[in-house]
Amino acid sequence: MTSGENVSSLLAFGLFDRPLSLKSFPRETFGMKKFLQSILHAIEGVEMIFCIITMTVTTLLICATVINRYLLHYEIMWLNDLALYIFVFFMFTAATVTTHKEGHISIDIFHQKVFQNRAKGSAFYKFFLVAVSILILTIFLPVAYGFMKRAIQYPEYGTLVRWFNTSWLMIYLFFALLLILIHLLVILVRDFRDFLRIMRGLSDNNRRQ
Repeated sequence: MTSGENVSSLLAFGLFDRPLSLKSFPRETFGMKKFLQSILHAIEGVEMIFCIITMTVTTLLICATVINRYLLHYEIMWLNDLALYIFVFFMFTAATVTTHKEGHISIDIFHQKVFQNRAKGSAFYKFFLVAVSILILTIFLPVAYGFMKRAIQYPEYGTLVRWFNTSWLMIYLFFALLLILIHLLVILVRDFRDFLRIMRGLSDNNRRQ
């Protein structure tokens, strides 16, 4: 096994959908790979479940608000505010789910025009975009942490939903950004491994020629 294969295998840790040969890993590394893989899958499962719950609760609260406004006419002023708070949780969670599923909307015209039929350039471009995203996120993370610290020190409760601590939203925002960072790092390692694989393939082809 070449040194490049060792580096890419150790960086990947088998966290991704593309399987690696078990012979590529020592016994201890394979155990760590399975452990990290189980943690990642558990995080993704919890994110999906929480996303479904918050979306369902938000929908039910909005439906109850509309029915009450036009049919029942009860003075329940807090329904709309509570729906808004739950919807914010849903948006933050949906951002993490969309990141690990790589479902964010992107403009691919530049990628398709410039890197068409250029496997090496296309792989590097994907790796570069994820790296830039991680850089931007690391800039915003300290700001989000500052907001979270202030929210913990000075809790604020809703005007109509008096039991709801609106500081929870800022705390959850910070942890959502952390989860997004984790997913981006996983994608970055996978794209780096793909780039190394393409480079090795090109070098092998050149040697054969």
